[in-house]
Order: sequence, then C-alpha cells, then structure tokens
Amino acid sequence: ERKAKDMKQWLDSQMPNYVEPIRHGSSDMAKFQEKAIKHGLPQVLLFTSKAKTSPLTKYLSTEFRRQILLGEVYPTKKNQEIMQMYGITTETLPALLVIPPSEEEEKEEDNKDSNNIIRYDGDGYT
Repeated sequence: ERKAKDMKQWLDSQMPNYVEPIRHGSSDMAKFQEKAIKHGLPQVLLFTSKAKTSPLTKYLSTEFRRQILLGEVYPTKKNQEIMQMYGITTETLPALLVIPPSEEEEKEEDNKDSNNIIRYDGDGYT
C-alpha cells in the first residue's frame, strides 16, 4: 500500500549519503583522518547513539560535500577509545566535533591538543 510512513522510508533510503561511517575503531578513524588530510578538509565527527544515519545527517553530508568530511561515530566497543579521546560518553550523546584542517597536515593527535576543536553538545541535530 501507499502509506505516508512507507513512502518516507523509501525516500529516506534513496537519499544520497556521503557520511563516512566509523564503526571499527581506530582503523576506520585512521582512514577518515587520512582522507581529510589528503583533501585538506575540516573533519566533522558526529557521535551518535542511533543505529542508522538520519536523513538530516545525509542532507548535511550532501549539502557540504567537498567542503567538510563528515564522519559518524557509533557507540560500539571498538569505538570506545575514540570516544574517550574526545571526552564523549554514552550519556553525552549526541555530540558534534569540528576539527579544522591543520596547515602542516599534522596527524589528528596533534590537532587535538591545539584547542582548535569546536564542540557542540545536545540533541538538536540528530
């Protein structure tokens, strides 16, 4: 049948999605950082408690494609190290971090200490 709920689910599944999923811990994070450094893009990390990428996040990844690199970090056991690195807990989810590109193309650990990270807390963007 053609019900609004079914049509919305279909439309959501058809939306372009340029979000970089980070599910498997440091290996995915390293790939994400290398890609950001290679293209000179700011890194945007969305720490989410949701199992699937929301339509709003898909829209942002499409709207800002090639302007930012958007990564979605899921609260898995493998990602606990990443969450601890940025001071994120399951109680503070969702959280959004913006990490500007470094001019010297340093690794993420060096950027983290430079206080350039912009942090947004709350539930208004998931």
